[in-house]
Amino acid sequence: MPIIRNYKPGSIVYFEKDRADDIYVLQSGRIILNYTSVDGRSEMKEDVKIGEFFGVKSSLGRYPREETAQVLGNASVLVFKLSEFETLVGTKTHLILKMMKVFSNQLRQIHHKVREELGQFGDAKSPSYELMNVAEVFHKNGNFNHASYAYNRYLIHYPAGNYAERAKELLALSTNASMYPTNLGELVYEPERKNNPVVGGGAPAAASGPVNPYAQAAGSSPLQTSLDNAKSKLNSGDHEGALGIFKTIIGTQGNSTTDNAIIEEAFYHAGVCMKETNKIDEAYAQFSNYVKKYPKGERVKQSILNLAGVSEQKGEKDKAITLYNKVAALPPEDEFSEQAKSKIEELKG
Repeated sequence: MPIIRNYKPGSIVYFEKDRADDIYVLQSGRIILNYTSVDGRSEMKEDVKIGEFFGVKSSLGRYPREETAQVLGNASVLVFKLSEFETLVGTKTHLILKMMKVFSNQLRQIHHKVREELGQFGDAKSPSYELMNVAEVFHKNGNFNHASYAYNRYLIHYPAGNYAERAKELLALSTNASMYPTNLGELVYEPERKNNPVVGGGAPAAASGPVNPYAQAAGSSPLQTSLDNAKSKLNSGDHEGALGIFKTIIGTQGNSTTDNAIIEEAFYHAGVCMKETNKIDEAYAQFSNYVKKYPKGERVKQSILNLAGVSEQKGEKDKAITLYNKVAALPPEDEFSEQAKSKIEELKG
């Protein structure tokens, strides 16, 4: 059974490069994840949200932690062993889908950052070249786990590709945590030859096995790119910068179901930015409008939870309890339901 751990301000849940298989869920308080940017030149900070899992990727991948998890205020954390977590998600499909979405967004953000580092601001050249290029940037920056993953993806999707031999050589080095060879020539773009087999007979994303996240990123629409950039700013603490982009997206006319979904996502996250910058009344109005505009939207439950939190901040205890009760009653039973129930008990004393 998972256990509860309580941490004091300044405590460290785990350090970067620690090896462990524990997976955590923040129940209360504040925890920051500190990690190094893809280019290795700056320190990044990311807030863990209440009810959010952290430590998942390194535990599932069985590699060292990529970040340090630091407690900024008294915090309560639910701790799962890997086997317990696997049992949980095996019966909770919505958790799997949620984590896939989060990881997909993170991979897209990494991809865009890598392209910026390479000075590639235009269209992607080809999924195969982009995947190999990203792998090599990770390798050059000493991020051996991500490099190995990307080299492996290339060899799975392009077993006879233009860069297959290069990928095999570099995979062997990254697997052994050996640095990128300084005498290796720069990667040169070459369109994949028509007779090169691609697993699945089409684009890498259609291949059997794991989807190639980098190929998906290469085809991102301008609106999706804006959303990813805004989320990246939000995660790094630039709430004002993120809010400006979210507002621009909201003011866009959607031309497809995908565009409308992106606009909906921006609508919600604009409220998060307002709340984080203490624009309490604006945040309340934003989350209220989200619920009215998207009554069946993906973020309805979280919007009502935020409305309850804002009401609590404004000292409107009874209103907050009513809203938390509404969250607790909304299906499915998930981490937001548990958070709402916990807040109800806390407010009722």
